[in-house]
Amino acid sequence: MKKSTDKPPAKSPKTAPTHGAVDFADIVAHAAQGVLVHRNFKPLYANKAFASLLGYKSPKDVVALPILRPMFAPDLWVRAENDYDDLMKERSDAATLRMPLIRKNGKEIWVSGTQNRVAWQGAPAVMLSVFDVSAQVAAEQAMMNTEHHMRAVLEILPYPIYIARRSDGRLLFVNRKTCLLFERGAGAMLHGTSVDFFADAKERSNLRKLFDTLNDIRDVEVKMKTSLGREFMAELSAIKMDYNGAPCVLVALNDISERKALEAELMHQASTDALTGICNRRYFIAESEQELRRSQRFKRPLSVMMLDVDHFKPINDRHGHAVGDAVLQGVVKRAMESLRQSDQIARLGGEEFAALLPETNLTAAAEVADRLRQHLAERPIIAAHSAVPCTISIGVAQLKEGDSGIDSLLHRADEALYRAKQNGRNRVEVAS
Repeated sequence: MKKSTDKPPAKSPKTAPTHGAVDFADIVAHAAQGVLVHRNFKPLYANKAFASLLGYKSPKDVVALPILRPMFAPDLWVRAENDYDDLMKERSDAATLRMPLIRKNGKEIWVSGTQNRVAWQGAPAVMLSVFDVSAQVAAEQAMMNTEHHMRAVLEILPYPIYIARRSDGRLLFVNRKTCLLFERGAGAMLHGTSVDFFADAKERSNLRKLFDTLNDIRDVEVKMKTSLGREFMAELSAIKMDYNGAPCVLVALNDISERKALEAELMHQASTDALTGICNRRYFIAESEQELRRSQRFKRPLSVMMLDVDHFKPINDRHGHAVGDAVLQGVVKRAMESLRQSDQIARLGGEEFAALLPETNLTAAAEVADRLRQHLAERPIIAAHSAVPCTISIGVAQLKEGDSGIDSLLHRADEALYRAKQNGRNRVEVAS
């Protein structure tokens, strides 16, 4: 049997190039990559780079080893044997590898490279060609640890959070709160996209456009939907990030449906008369001021009506306040039947009401007022099983150039209402 050397033979069917063994031996011996040839894990050849990689003084020290098994971690030995068998039995010609090896001092080093079946001194053997990737593996591990830490933090936060790939919206991470919010399990969600979360596709498209110029967005209100189709309002904040090697966006959500409902209820209470359901004095004045400015800016007509229920105190005294309240509600109902959709009616207090009539001149407003008066007078209001006759007096005024605000207009309409009362009630008077 020929003795093993630290140089390849002059000719080797699969390793020696046609231009000569000396050149090949010199190239391999001084290669930057570590090269090792073994047969059944008995080292036959090693170059300087491999010896240095594994912590040996020279290639001879590597070749002198009886077997390479100490270089392999115990849990990887079976894999190494299987790879060797596949190559030697020609189930594969070459294989890539990325694995840890054990240096002479017992420390671990990560290598990456290839292993091939070669002819060595007339018999098959395996050649490993590897280089050190320990720094890269350490960086990857540090990144993985950071990612695991980040996932753990995101998982325990009390807000729904998800990470989606920017290119297609594919979900890469969802925490438990996200699953609860969208009423779907994590496994199912991670097979879907964030597109499914948005009730309005246009809103999502607008958010994507924002990210073309911004790195983060905060506290944007969007309408979203659960997997069961329930829609809700959410406050969305998001930031660009890289995750799993791809440009992504991390999104944090806050379900504000209850808050929006409360805001709407408070707004309703602040702007609505509790008894009749129409707007109250404060809201009416604010809306009227806005409409007045629009009319003045575009030179459009605007009229108002002041309405008062005739002889309302005797109705209260005779039938009681419950019937009085029902009468006021009946007045509002018939007023809503007589007015246009663009008109606005409000209860100013007690039995006094006002109506705003945009795009209406004085003549047309007087016609609307008289139609309303007749509608109330034509039949009694049924309240608590009682038929209560009811009439109203109305004063009408149109916006003038000299009117500085809605108060001036309402004052002239109120003066016209006073004349209607003085002139016998159940009538319409027009401001001069």
